[in-house]
Amino acid sequence: MARIAAPGPEARGVGAAMLVGEVEPIGGFVGGSISEPLLQGGILLSVLAYIVHLDKWMAAAAFALFLPQLVIVPLMQTAINRRAGARVWILRQLGVSAVDASAASIERDRSDSRRIDRVLYLNMGIFKLKFSMNFLMNFFSHLQVVAALLIGGWMVHTDQLEVGGVVAFISAVGRLNDPWGDLVNYFRDLSITQVKFGLVAERVNQLSERQPTLSPDQRTALRLTA
Repeated sequence: MARIAAPGPEARGVGAAMLVGEVEPIGGFVGGSISEPLLQGGILLSVLAYIVHLDKWMAAAAFALFLPQLVIVPLMQTAINRRAGARVWILRQLGVSAVDASAASIERDRSDSRRIDRVLYLNMGIFKLKFSMNFLMNFFSHLQVVAALLIGGWMVHTDQLEVGGVVAFISAVGRLNDPWGDLVNYFRDLSITQVKFGLVAERVNQLSERQPTLSPDQRTALRLTA
């Protein structure tokens, strides 16, 4: 792993911003990056299999209302990723400006003020997209219940299904919300973490290239003192 040197205020500010605001969330995500999708994906598949077992026609209607989420969620998440990447970059610039005492104070304050306003704007955009995504997911989930009531009521009226089957189907559809929401949150965190990791790796590589070339004797001394 490359070390982050601090030959000047620019490197110190960027290094501090990465360590505090970027590296720690990445490490926290890695801790549950395998167990979470396995658990929630297993629950989701089990509920889907149970729904198909109850009634194929109502299951087809539920899946038809489920498909739009597979299109809307990735599109909105892509927009969130762009804003998250821009926010990280601006926060780095704020970190550099905070430790750069050589810049003119008035000019620096104006630049920092514009950057802070931009970060606030990006944060509001991220929250709007997140809440809009949650609203659409809840909307389609409730449409699944309405579709189950309409189709199930018609099948009960024509003696093709018992009332208990409709109740069991509605209960199973309600069980889809929790694992599906957890999976969406997981993939949202995964995509944002990928963006942050890419920015961190890029910056670390840049700093590594700036490191002075060590002689063989210096490298040997570093290995002995490590």
